[in-house]
Amino acid sequence: MPSHTEQVDLPYSPRQVFDLVADIESYPRFLPSVISARIRRRNGDMLWVDQRVRFALFRVSIATRAVLQAPIRIHIVCQDNPLVRFKQIWTFADNLAGGTRLRSSTEYEFRAKLMRLALDATFKDLQRATMDAFATRARLLYGEGPPPR
Repeated sequence: MPSHTEQVDLPYSPRQVFDLVADIESYPRFLPSVISARIRRRNGDMLWVDQRVRFALFRVSIATRAVLQAPIRIHIVCQDNPLVRFKQIWTFADNLAGGTRLRSSTEYEFRAKLMRLALDATFKDLQRATMDAFATRARLLYGEGPPPR
């Protein structure tokens, strides 16, 4: 099963970065791959989310379940068509320079071979663009942040 991990150091607190990533319904405003995102249901720290995403030539609707463990981790899973399996874990750790190390680890498998091939070819770039978009959004919301220690 394909997987990819991406990380970036940001000059903001883990709580600020966690809140940014947990604000799922704002994703269409700044994440280039997200067309729409809606929280269908909440139960404590668990969210059921409907999203429409784009990659390569495809537009895909997916339903995910997210478990929020503020401000440490977000665990997302999906076993909905068109995916056989999707698992993503976001972590928010203090880094040595001050601020937060944001890390995303993702495993996925599409049912359709064409989708699988398209995503395998572009997933690393898509994840890098997602991290860059979160960094840009953090600067917009929180300012430049304190200088590194």
